[in-house]
Amino acid sequence: MPLSYGNRMRAKPAHTKGEETAARILEATGILLQTQGYDALTTNRIAEAAGINIATLYRYHPNKQSILIAMSQRNRAGWLEASSRAMDAVLEGANWRETLEANIDFAAQRRINQPGGKAMRLAMRLSPDLQPFDREETEVTASFLAKLLVEQRAMDRTDADQVARVAVEIATSILDLSLFDRSPGDEVWVAEAKAAVTRYLAPHFEPQQTS
Repeated sequence: MPLSYGNRMRAKPAHTKGEETAARILEATGILLQTQGYDALTTNRIAEAAGINIATLYRYHPNKQSILIAMSQRNRAGWLEASSRAMDAVLEGANWRETLEANIDFAAQRRINQPGGKAMRLAMRLSPDLQPFDREETEVTASFLAKLLVEQRAMDRTDADQVARVAVEIATSILDLSLFDRSPGDEVWVAEAKAAVTRYLAPHFEPQQTS
């Protein structure tokens, strides 16, 4: 199904009851993702789990992709705010390694602690309907790091955009390994993501002094 405006939320809830219903839809979807996985997710099952009839669900969302987009947008707001604050903290003097490592921890916890977080991440990666939203989040996240490189390290903006995008892709790709290979444990992939990103960025934040 091609991405379209119809895949987005149909109606924004106008009052408290509507907001509660919208929240129940998202919470039910998260639980179903965690217990049954993306492939088993249907609007009928979501409506049943949320305790509403299917007609009520369709007042808010035309299909399950719309619900997943709404979940992504809700979860993304906190992530982008945390990423922006982290980069600002480095500009104000915080240690860049410790700050970026804490941000990677935050990214990992989004998947681990959020109901259905890993299944949601897998859907964002594999579903053609959701991939544009995943790319958008990556680009915005990278823009915060690029801004830091420009303002603190006086890097050319084009170079900064490239370096930042690569760093974000490195972290995301390594964290995504936990979706397919769980044997080492989440903490192992998180540690690998931190090590890879800091090694990649070290020459840009800690340039070697020439004699």
